[in-house]
Amino acid sequence: MKQYRKVAGIHFIRVQGSAVERAAQHGQLLRAEILKGPLPALAKKNEWLIRRAPGLMKHRLAHEPIVWFYKNVLMPFLLNSHHNDSTRLRAIADATGLPYKLCLESMLQPDALMLISRLSVMKHFLRELPSSGLPGCTSAVALKQWTKGGKLLVCRNLDYPIVGPWEKQTTVVFNFPARASGEMPHVSVTSAGIPVAGLTAINVEGLTLAAHAHFGKDVSLRGRAIVNIGDEIISRARTIGEAADIARRYRRIGNWAFVISSAREHDAAVIEMSPTQTRVRHADDGFIAHTNLFQTDLRQREGLISGGSYEDMVGRVCRIRQILERDRGSLEPKHLTAALGDHVDSETGEERVVGNIISVVTTIASIVLEPEGQRIWVSNRDESPTGIGNFLDVDLAKFWNTPSEERLLPGYRPKCAALIQGAGLYREAYRAWHMNNHEPDFREKTLNALRRTLEIIPSDGYVWVQAGIVAFSLRRFDESRQFLEQAGQLRLSAHVAQVRDLFLARCRDIAGDRQSAIALYRKYLTIADPKLRRAMKEGFRRRYRVSDTVRLMLDLQFADALQY
Repeated sequence: MKQYRKVAGIHFIRVQGSAVERAAQHGQLLRAEILKGPLPALAKKNEWLIRRAPGLMKHRLAHEPIVWFYKNVLMPFLLNSHHNDSTRLRAIADATGLPYKLCLESMLQPDALMLISRLSVMKHFLRELPSSGLPGCTSAVALKQWTKGGKLLVCRNLDYPIVGPWEKQTTVVFNFPARASGEMPHVSVTSAGIPVAGLTAINVEGLTLAAHAHFGKDVSLRGRAIVNIGDEIISRARTIGEAADIARRYRRIGNWAFVISSAREHDAAVIEMSPTQTRVRHADDGFIAHTNLFQTDLRQREGLISGGSYEDMVGRVCRIRQILERDRGSLEPKHLTAALGDHVDSETGEERVVGNIISVVTTIASIVLEPEGQRIWVSNRDESPTGIGNFLDVDLAKFWNTPSEERLLPGYRPKCAALIQGAGLYREAYRAWHMNNHEPDFREKTLNALRRTLEIIPSDGYVWVQAGIVAFSLRRFDESRQFLEQAGQLRLSAHVAQVRDLFLARCRDIAGDRQSAIALYRKYLTIADPKLRRAMKEGFRRRYRVSDTVRLMLDLQFADALQY
């Protein structure tokens, strides 16, 4: 039987035996793709974040010792002390020729990112903002009473800041474990070089799993890597209860959630996890959705990354339920593939390139699953956001025994003809800032890509705000002011409008118009967002100086800043 196929641009591999044997086969079958895939970028990601941190960290003398500590002390400690399996990483390294240390840093990158974020940007709790009372959504499960055929359906966007290498090497892995292992066959949707199934997967018992990252103030150096916990769940759990029992067995490094569905039980649940606590919430009224917001008491310790990220997470849940509820009782896979690529802002009702939308620049994988029928639909678009592409229909039970056939289901179809081109240009800006920031002119390339985006999509106020913030960080204050003033003519959410006014006030401060700046700051001295409120108060107390721009930290997924 074949071990490798490529259909509609997606890699399919069939591996069997022990976990180490399967990882070795993975590495051998996809060696060329792995070398071009996400592992090198994942290994470098946290190092880039350390080197690009604001303030003191901009100085080489400060960041070099921290990078050394991260790579030579923290990474080995996390691996060797706390039940983290490295055997599969060694097998991948041996099969591909990649350094084992690089593979190690790749596996632990998501959890280590939480540790870094805890020490840098997480100074406040989400609870300091008004509660929306809404669940989050990047994954959604519609139970049989919502669907046309009476079969449970799952949709899932994997959003992660490794844009480019991941989606170009989309891989579906059919795992057939050795019988003696006690593990069951399962299929994971991943990228070349990721040998664990703990991110997005389905097993032969009809259990599905989707992992979600959360950022909280509680972290632990004594935890297990989340991909290993997820891998054990999909390999061994037959029910939601068994999945929860496995999750409870281990301390975690950071804060995570698994969206679990069970065709056998006709149920779905979210397993929410801090390093030491586990909560399970089940589907209500035939539906459950989740993104990166806890919906149990664990939310009290969740960290505030930025007001923009919070608004985005709330916006996505509003939109996903709104979309799927329209066809409640008659949902089919085509409704879910369209939902995963949706670009409509739930607050303003406008089709956007960025901000408060389900399909985002970091959406690197989009999948729909029908666990009872053992079928999946995988986006074959090789650029983020993947939900605006077509989805390949895969019958898991028949795939290796039938000729390759490209049965494609459409994803989201934009109302604005220029949206896909605009999304591509915005992606260029994101990659310049976040993926290629080792290049000396990455800031200039980012701003240039944003200018080109605005030529294509001049109606998106969030892009104007983003261009204004990037220009501000480049100390092009006149150009920044022009971008921000134009944004004020377009529809913005309440939070993005406040961010826009903060940077506009700063532009006026730097231009010497102190009284006008004070008038803007004064409007926002009592707003709920603690980070933004503090920045407004600082501006009100003293004039903003050019040298203060060293404190800025931007994330182009949101029309906001992580550090003001």
